[in-house]
Amino acid sequence: MTDDEKQALRNSMAGKKVSKMTAQERELFDQEFQYGLNDTPQKIKPANIKSEQLSKSKDLTMGFLSRMNLIVRK
Repeated sequence: MTDDEKQALRNSMAGKKVSKMTAQERELFDQEFQYGLNDTPQKIKPANIKSEQLSKSKDLTMGFLSRMNLIVRK
């Protein structure tokens, strides 16, 4: 299949549902589309959260709440 024929198929399948594509359009679609599925799943690494960041966030939150008079002090 030439590049011109492939481009014509791409143009004809633009905006179509896969179920409405012709056999040629579907074949080209399957060749070009990357499904992103791997045989081996990648492990997700947890983010490195430092305790300093947490305490700073807590301090900012508590400061905000106290300024808004949302914290009842004993």
